[in-house]
Amino acid sequence: MIIPNTHERVSEQTEIEFRQMALKALVTMRTKQLQESLDHRIKRATKGGTWIGLSRVACRRLHNQEQARIQEQLVELQLKQAHVREKLTEARKAVARARRLKASRDTGMRKC
Repeated sequence: MIIPNTHERVSEQTEIEFRQMALKALVTMRTKQLQESLDHRIKRATKGGTWIGLSRVACRRLHNQEQARIQEQLVELQLKQAHVREKLTEARKAVARARRLKASRDTGMRKC
């Protein structure tokens, strides 16, 4: 993507950094959920009113299904994180390139 204005490049970089922070928060949250024990999950679900009256076997099955779904989401989020990291690197390079170009133009104008 070609963005002519340095200000627009910086705003794009800021937006990408914001996306990166959001993805990091999601990955952290999913990782914590993945590490949650069955007993803790049963306690949390009972307080929330979702697993009331279920046997431990049923809770274990639901917990395992959740764990598998969370693992899939975590892999997907990590792929998105890698993609955003690449985009951020590209944006930073573009901003640095634009600033160097502007600086060289400014020094060229002063010499003339």
